[in-house]
Formats: sequence, C-alpha cells, structure tokens
Amino acid sequence: MLQKSQIRAFTLIELLVVIAIIAILAGMLLPALSKAKGKAKQTKCNSNLRQINLALRMYADDFDDKIPPRISGGPNWINALIPYHNAPEVVICPSDRFKADESQKRSYIINGFNDFFAVTLSKKEFEEFREWTGSKPMKLSNIRFPSETIMFGEKKQGRYDVHMDFYQGEGNDVDAIDQNKHNTSGSESRDGGSNFAFADGSVRLLKYGESLSPENLWAVADQWRNAPSPLEE
Repeated sequence: MLQKSQIRAFTLIELLVVIAIIAILAGMLLPALSKAKGKAKQTKCNSNLRQINLALRMYADDFDDKIPPRISGGPNWINALIPYHNAPEVVICPSDRFKADESQKRSYIINGFNDFFAVTLSKKEFEEFREWTGSKPMKLSNIRFPSETIMFGEKKQGRYDVHMDFYQGEGNDVDAIDQNKHNTSGSESRDGGSNFAFADGSVRLLKYGESLSPENLWAVADQWRNAPSPLEE
C-alpha cells in the first residue's frame, strides 16, 4: 500500500500543458470535422436533386415528353412533381436554413428554357411567353445535349425565383443561381461549387462559374450557349 508521501499530484504547469495539448488537437480536428459536415450536406443535396430529376422524368413520361409549364403559380414544377416524389423535404438543401414560418422553402430552380422559345416562337408569341400570359410546352427531346444541359440548379437563399430566366434582372443564371453553395472557406470565397441536375438524369458538382463557362449549360440555343460568361465581364 502506498504511503501518503508516495502519492504525487499533477502540478499546475502539467495541467496547463495537458489543456494546451487538448486545445491544439481540437483546433486541428475542427476544420476536418467542418469539412466532413459540409461534404455530408453536399451529398444529401445531391441526393435530393437526383430525386427531383427522376420525378421530372417520370412526369415527362406521363405527359408526352413535356416538362411542367413555365408559370409562376398553379401547376408549375414545384406542385406538378409532388405526386412523383411525395416527399416535400427533397426541395430543401440542408445547407440552407429557413425560418419555421417562412414560405417558399425551396433550394432549387428549374431551367425555364426561354432561349429555346426565343428562337422558336413568333415575336408576338414570345412576348406573351415573357409576360407569363402564354406558355408553350418544352419537351426533353428538344434538348440537343442532355448530358451538358442543366435542368435544376441551386438558387441563392432568399430568392423566390421558380425558373431560370435569361431576361430577369441580369439573367437568373447570374443573379439567382448560387455558384458556390458548398464551400468551407466562407460565403465570399470561390473555392467551392454547387450541385446541378442535368437533362440526361445525372447530377454533379460544378465549381464556381463552370455552369456558365466555357459554355452556358443553361442554354440550348447556340447564341446563348456560346455567349461570354457574365461572371467574367
């Protein structure tokens, strides 16, 4: 049995050294944990987009290859696709934070394909289309490069846009789409990227600006597809 004189306690300096070592280890681990958490959110968001994209293709199968009409309210894509995924939470990326009473809880925006209609409709028809007083059907078969044409992208939180429209603001491919939703370097950095769902059913992460350059992957008409990226102007 140890005598009292043999029992040795930690000194204050030793305790401080241990605490310092723990703090250093925690500081080394936190960035890795933050990165892993961000990757998990990006993966979940990718999965959500896959489900929405699959729902769109199932909808098109039932409606003669047409995608939901380009309208602001009523049976737009948000409402039209619900029977095909039956999971309202798939329209929310876990990287976004919405208030409990906030309406328009939605992280994604669909391609409005208005460049296609700009070159296929008459001037009068296209003016009606732009004013939301007329809506022509867009078919998946109208998309020449489905593996390189975006169907859904991640919108900036706080934007209420339903469709990507080249004619709204500076163009919703610039002012409504979040080019850097998933990054670990802060909201102002360009080190990350965002998930995009394509017309062929695939989903992939594109780095900042890659959806617009060297080709605008939202466009189907050559004059828009090959236009200089507005992010580089």
